Amino acid sequence: MISARASASGIAAIVVAAAAVLYRFPPQQYSFYPRCPFFALTGRYCPGCGATRAAAELLHGHFRSALHFNAAMVLLLPLLTAYFLATYWTALRRNFIEWPSVPSWSWKLAIGCFVIFGFARLLAAGTL
Repeated sequence: MISARASASGIAAIVVAAAAVLYRFPPQQYSFYPRCPFFALTGRYCPGCGATRAAAELLHGHFRSALHFNAAMVLLLPLLTAYFLATYWTALRRNFIEWPSVPSWSWKLAIGCFVIFGFARLLAAGTL
């Protein structure tokens, strides 16, 4: 069985490699990135649409452009990064993966914010 340290380090290496690919091959210039199935079916943006382009812009230091592509992802990224870094640190230190406990209300708040963001995005585009 693979240790938690090795698993966590492997996942971290995959994330770094994916960031390097995203940095080197921005989605605005290369078309091998997967398309959003919701957008393909409806022609409307889902709450996740533009997240890959926003991540690429953040890697290049273009914060304003990243906000333009997907503001929710940009604003949520520091929280997700802190959450996964805490998990990674626990895996390295104690050799088992323990997800930090998150209050149940925070999941409801996050889902509600994404729903509101999705509707706001549709209203701003004038497609609702």
